[in-house]
Amino acid sequence: MIRILKPMVTFLMFVIVLFAMTTILSITTQYPTWICATFSAVCAIWIGWSTWRLVSGEKIGVGSAVISGALMLGSLSFIVGFLGPIAITKDTSQGPFIGLLIAAPVGVIMGAIGGYLYAARQNAVGD
Repeated sequence: MIRILKPMVTFLMFVIVLFAMTTILSITTQYPTWICATFSAVCAIWIGWSTWRLVSGEKIGVGSAVISGALMLGSLSFIVGFLGPIAITKDTSQGPFIGLLIAAPVGVIMGAIGGYLYAARQNAVGD
Protein backbone atom coordinates (compact mmCIF):
# COMPACT_ATOMS: atom_id res chain seq x y z
CA MET A 1 0.00 0.00 0.00
CA ILE A 2 2.93 2.35 0.65
CA ARG A 3 3.91 2.00 -3.00
CA ILE A 4 0.57 3.49 -4.02
CA LEU A 5 0.51 6.22 -1.39
CA LYS A 6 4.06 7.48 -1.88
CA PRO A 7 3.58 8.90 -5.41
CA MET A 8 0.07 10.15 -4.57
CA VAL A 9 1.15 12.05 -1.45
CA THR A 10 4.25 13.38 -3.19
CA PHE A 11 2.25 14.67 -6.16
CA LEU A 12 -0.42 16.18 -3.90
CA MET A 13 2.15 18.08 -1.84
CA PHE A 14 3.90 19.21 -5.05
CA VAL A 15 0.65 20.66 -6.41
CA ILE A 16 -0.36 22.25 -3.10
CA VAL A 17 2.98 24.02 -2.67
CA LEU A 18 3.10 25.06 -6.32
CA PHE A 19 -0.37 26.62 -6.12
CA ALA A 20 0.21 28.28 -2.75
CA MET A 21 3.59 29.77 -3.62
CA THR A 22 2.43 31.00 -7.01
CA THR A 23 -0.66 32.61 -5.50
CA ILE A 24 1.19 34.20 -2.59
CA LEU A 25 3.94 35.59 -4.81
CA SER A 26 1.54 36.94 -7.42
CA ILE A 27 -0.53 38.69 -4.74
CA THR A 28 2.24 40.11 -2.58
CA THR A 29 5.05 40.98 -5.01
CA GLN A 30 5.54 42.89 -8.22
CA TYR A 31 8.12 40.49 -9.64
CA PRO A 32 7.70 39.29 -13.23
CA THR A 33 5.57 36.20 -13.68
CA TRP A 34 8.49 34.03 -14.77
CA ILE A 35 10.39 34.74 -11.53
CA CYS A 36 7.34 33.84 -9.43
CA ALA A 37 6.75 30.68 -11.46
CA THR A 38 10.40 29.61 -11.27
CA PHE A 39 10.63 30.15 -7.51
CA SER A 40 7.32 28.33 -7.00
CA ALA A 41 8.48 25.40 -9.13
CA VAL A 42 11.76 25.14 -7.20
CA CYS A 43 9.87 25.13 -3.88
CA ALA A 44 7.40 22.54 -5.19
CA ILE A 45 10.18 20.28 -6.48
CA TRP A 46 11.96 20.57 -3.12
CA ILE A 47 8.76 19.60 -1.29
CA GLY A 48 8.11 16.72 -3.68
CA TRP A 49 11.59 15.37 -3.02
CA SER A 50 11.27 15.90 0.75
CA THR A 51 7.84 14.28 0.85
CA TRP A 52 9.18 11.27 -1.03
CA ARG A 53 11.95 10.91 1.53
CA LEU A 54 9.62 11.41 4.49
CA VAL A 55 7.10 8.85 3.26
CA SER A 56 9.96 6.41 2.62
CA GLY A 57 11.09 6.81 6.21
CA GLU A 58 14.55 8.04 5.28
CA LYS A 59 16.52 10.12 7.76
CA ILE A 60 16.27 13.83 7.05
CA GLY A 61 18.48 16.67 8.26
CA VAL A 62 17.27 19.31 10.68
CA GLY A 63 17.50 22.20 8.21
CA SER A 64 15.72 20.27 5.51
CA ALA A 65 13.01 19.19 7.94
CA VAL A 66 12.45 22.75 9.15
CA ILE A 67 12.19 24.20 5.64
CA SER A 68 10.04 21.33 4.39
CA GLY A 69 7.72 21.45 7.39
CA ALA A 70 7.32 25.21 7.08
CA LEU A 71 6.53 25.02 3.36
CA MET A 72 4.18 22.04 3.70
CA LEU A 73 2.10 23.25 6.64
CA GLY A 74 2.25 26.89 5.53
CA SER A 75 0.95 25.96 2.08
CA LEU A 76 -1.80 23.75 3.47
CA SER A 77 -2.85 26.46 5.92
CA PHE A 78 -2.82 29.07 3.19
CA ILE A 79 -5.04 26.99 0.92
CA VAL A 80 -7.55 26.26 3.67
CA GLY A 81 -7.58 29.91 4.81
CA PHE A 82 -7.66 31.27 1.26
CA LEU A 83 -10.15 28.94 -0.41
CA GLY A 84 -12.25 28.16 2.69
CA PRO A 85 -13.92 31.58 2.95
CA ILE A 86 -14.47 31.63 -0.81
CA ALA A 87 -16.25 28.26 -0.65
CA ILE A 88 -18.34 29.16 2.41
CA THR A 89 -19.29 32.75 1.58
CA LYS A 90 -19.04 33.50 -2.10
CA ASP A 91 -19.77 37.23 -1.84
CA THR A 92 -17.00 38.15 0.59
CA SER A 93 -14.12 40.14 -0.79
CA GLN A 94 -11.90 40.04 2.28
CA GLY A 95 -12.22 36.36 3.18
CA PRO A 96 -9.08 35.23 1.29
CA PHE A 97 -6.96 37.59 3.37
CA ILE A 98 -7.45 35.22 6.31
CA GLY A 99 -5.31 32.70 4.45
CA LEU A 100 -2.74 35.28 3.43
CA LEU A 101 -2.34 37.23 6.65
CA ILE A 102 -3.22 34.75 9.40
CA ALA A 103 -3.31 31.09 8.34
CA ALA A 104 -0.16 30.99 6.19
CA PRO A 105 2.20 32.67 8.71
CA VAL A 106 0.86 30.54 11.58
CA GLY A 107 1.22 27.43 9.40
CA VAL A 108 4.80 28.32 8.48
CA ILE A 109 5.76 28.80 12.14
CA MET A 110 4.02 25.63 13.29
CA GLY A 111 5.46 23.66 10.36
CA ALA A 112 8.99 24.83 11.13
CA ILE A 113 8.59 23.84 14.77
CA GLY A 114 7.09 20.50 13.78
CA GLY A 115 9.88 19.86 11.28
CA TYR A 116 12.50 20.59 13.92
CA LEU A 117 10.82 18.31 16.46
CA TYR A 118 10.50 15.55 13.86
CA ALA A 119 14.16 15.74 12.88
CA ALA A 120 15.32 15.97 16.50
CA ARG A 121 13.26 12.92 17.44
CA GLN A 122 14.50 11.04 14.40
CA ASN A 123 18.13 11.87 15.25
CA ALA A 124 17.62 10.91 18.92
CA VAL A 125 16.18 7.53 17.93
CA GLY A 126 18.95 6.97 15.37
CA ASP A 127 21.77 7.60 17.85
